[in-house]
Amino acid sequence: MRIRTSVGQTPCFRSTYYQCQNVACGATFSGSVTIDYQLSPSGLEQPLMVLPVAPAVERMKALRDNAKATNQMNLLAALEEAV
Repeated sequence: MRIRTSVGQTPCFRSTYYQCQNVACGATFSGSVTIDYQLSPSGLEQPLMVLPVAPAVERMKALRDNAKATNQMNLLAALEEAV
């Protein structure tokens, strides 16, 4: 199976057309590709598109922010401070 062609409908949506590579088969299919969520923010001041943050990323951030403080030293932070 290979993507024969694709057409951008919007910045977040593409129509795709697939073709079986087996010559005897010759089947073709159509589908779509969408971009639904942002996993990490853009480094640009004005990005091309702004999407909602993925729910899983929001959950991980909430868990990290609400984690109980421990007396255990953060070795990565200590290494960064030493540099």
